[in-house]
Amino acid sequence: MTTLRAGGATHVGQVRSNNQDSYLLADDADLYGVADGMGGHNGGEVASEMAVDLLQANAGDPSLENLMEAARAGNRAIFERAGADADLHGMGTTLCAVRVVPGTDGEGDEIAWINVGDSRVYLLRDDGLLQLSRDHSLVEDLLRDGQLTEEEAKVHPKRNIITRALGIDIDVDVDGATVIPYNGDRFVLCSDGLFGEIGEDQIASVLR
Repeated sequence: MTTLRAGGATHVGQVRSNNQDSYLLADDADLYGVADGMGGHNGGEVASEMAVDLLQANAGDPSLENLMEAARAGNRAIFERAGADADLHGMGTTLCAVRVVPGTDGEGDEIAWINVGDSRVYLLRDDGLLQLSRDHSLVEDLLRDGQLTEEEAKVHPKRNIITRALGIDIDVDVDGATVIPYNGDRFVLCSDGLFGEIGEDQIASVLR
């Protein structure tokens, strides 16, 4: 049986007056998530809160597919809410999450992860930090196409433009997979407010 110990924190930072990040710690369901909202007025805050609340409400039995479907259900609800309220028009949010699920081989547990947008799922194992998720962003696409270097990507003026988010369209593609956990593994779910400011080397150093 896989047991996780989790904690969470968020900070508004020095740019915005309201915090558009939300996180979920559902220890009873071994379910954890992070959402980073966007949109004028209070739209980003509303979208991120809806994303984590609906993730928990719709998660169902533990499985990767149910986790992905919960994200899709949240997407539809956020999209419909934005369409019904002029003050929330155009709101959206990233979402990343992990959950303990039964192993596909019927033995042991696995960790299922999902993501939409540029909030990330990291795994620290044996002192190595691995990004499990893939950013859905303009800069990531340019990087993968070989049009940017890693260093150029870090300072690109459009590095905050994402290509996928919950709430922007009625349908959304959700990335996800499972990993077999090992004793001592550490998972980090975070928005770009963390990795965009301190970098992966410092994240890994703190985790160690």
